[in-house]
Amino acid sequence: MKNIIYFSPKLNYAIGGVKVIHRHSEIINEIGSKSEIFYINQGVDLNWFQHKTKIKTDSHFNSKKDFVILPESLIYNYWRKLYDANIPYAIFVQNGYLINKNIDQTDLIECYKNARLIIVISHDSGNCICTFFPEFSHKIIRVTYSIDTSLFYPRVKQKLITYMPRKMASHSALLIPMLQSKLPSTWTIKPIDKLNENQVAEILGESSIFLAFSDFEGLPVPPVEAALSGNFVVGYTGQGGKEYWNRPVFTEIHSGDIVSFFNASCNIVDSIDRGIASLHSNLNNDLKFFFSKNNEINMLSTLVEIIHDL
Repeated sequence: MKNIIYFSPKLNYAIGGVKVIHRHSEIINEIGSKSEIFYINQGVDLNWFQHKTKIKTDSHFNSKKDFVILPESLIYNYWRKLYDANIPYAIFVQNGYLINKNIDQTDLIECYKNARLIIVISHDSGNCICTFFPEFSHKIIRVTYSIDTSLFYPRVKQKLITYMPRKMASHSALLIPMLQSKLPSTWTIKPIDKLNENQVAEILGESSIFLAFSDFEGLPVPPVEAALSGNFVVGYTGQGGKEYWNRPVFTEIHSGDIVSFFNASCNIVDSIDRGIASLHSNLNNDLKFFFSKNNEINMLSTLVEIIHDL
């Protein structure tokens, strides 16, 4: 049985892709295989979400027993060392728009050529690979992530709009003051920043509208968490979010269209105030199924079987 080792940065601020990596590693252990996380950096506390991941504390790798999964943004530093040491590796593409980050194009092609698998988190990420590297499309395998609906669920709703200021700050800096000047006095806007997972879930559970400022992303996590917490979600899909961005829960705004963003947000506020818009749990049934732990386990089980058969 191979030890499936995920390389990951160790960060003290929220990045959805890091949480996905840790959850995947946890589940692989839960289903009877073996997995660890190898941190590429130390010196910070990763305490913004709870996890039970096994951590690899040494830097020794075994070419016969280990299988490494590299996030697409980390390949430039590590793929060649793994290849030269005969350590089999896969590339985990959570964001198809980061695949050429900090790497020479010739090295990039060699990296993908020598990868045993290309794991993708979304249809959009897979489409990026098929478009940029069609010769490697046969290596693609799809996975997903799950949302814990015992944590992210609707609470008592307030007339509250939430957003994450770290995402596309220049865009939110344009929109938020405009909204604040026009909203009824009963409504407030609250940024979600520098909070742990439980605190984020509590605020999203009370919020009624979530403003999504997704940039280029593979399958953005916060809009899903917001929707399952009972929010109308207005904003940018980040391209990858188009896979689940369906009305009436989600309203798509083309990136940079601040006027449409403003109008759509005000329209939902007005509909809520007039009592003609509310989110019922049955509206999110498809979302709950796709982002369920069972679905995540099924996809990861297939991945693990393929890795062990390589």
